[in-house]
Amino acid sequence: MTTAMTRRQTVLAAGALAAASAVPVQAKSLNLDLTKTVDAYRAYMKMRGAGEGKLALWWYTGTVWLKVEEQLPQQVMTIDGFSFQRLSMKPDGSLVQLMAEAGYFKDAQGNAILDSWVNPFNGETCKPQHYKSKQTIIAKPDTSLTGEEGARMDGNNMKGRIGPASVNGDQVWIPENFGARFTLPKRENVDPKEDMGNVLANASLAVFSAKVSDVQNADIESAPSTMHFQNLGGWRPWMRFGKTPGAQTWQLFGHKVANVDAIPAALRTRLENDYPGWLKDPGI
Repeated sequence: MTTAMTRRQTVLAAGALAAASAVPVQAKSLNLDLTKTVDAYRAYMKMRGAGEGKLALWWYTGTVWLKVEEQLPQQVMTIDGFSFQRLSMKPDGSLVQLMAEAGYFKDAQGNAILDSWVNPFNGETCKPQHYKSKQTIIAKPDTSLTGEEGARMDGNNMKGRIGPASVNGDQVWIPENFGARFTLPKRENVDPKEDMGNVLANASLAVFSAKVSDVQNADIESAPSTMHFQNLGGWRPWMRFGKTPGAQTWQLFGHKVANVDAIPAALRTRLENDYPGWLKDPGI
């Protein structure tokens, strides 16, 4: 009887040990209060960036819609792009974001990058101008957004904010929204089809999402995140609309990736050919 009980106790003890080892270790929490601006900024750094001063990489894709006044809006192109972000927080609580990105306009089905495009609204043959840019955005403790002093997107030419954070269940969303307005330099002998006027105004409307547990996890600097982005503005000169009333909008979505190997082969090849070395050093 004693031997049988000992064996039983051994089995029970082994089972208890196995059950205990199966219980996940609770991650140390940052205890961020996402209703507070400074904590929402810290969450945004983990979602949009990769932690203090570190480089985050983003892949994205989506569609371009055009709306000519009183005509049915149409999805006319797609976009594939890649971007880098580096975020840091100043002692006064301001959040500084450096961004470098490049992208390409593709046909409406997303099959190939466009080097020539026929505008379906007016039949004009156009040469899409793909984009590559750098910018600095500063989010202040009062949540207002500005650019570098004296830069094109400084406080005189843009208005917006980061946040507030929205939490539902195990997910958190943080928007990054701003409008910008620029007076364009005068140009001589402009093709009327490429003359949009003297002012360029548009809106950048982005939302980043992650799991609350990843944002609060003190053991990781970068939270796995997704992004949805919309651009709202006027025509680009190369679309050859002239002063035709209307607007364009982009509907993009993407996610943070670990490295450039996540870039689709065709996009990566084009980026490497057009901007040698950029994927290794985006300059931010």
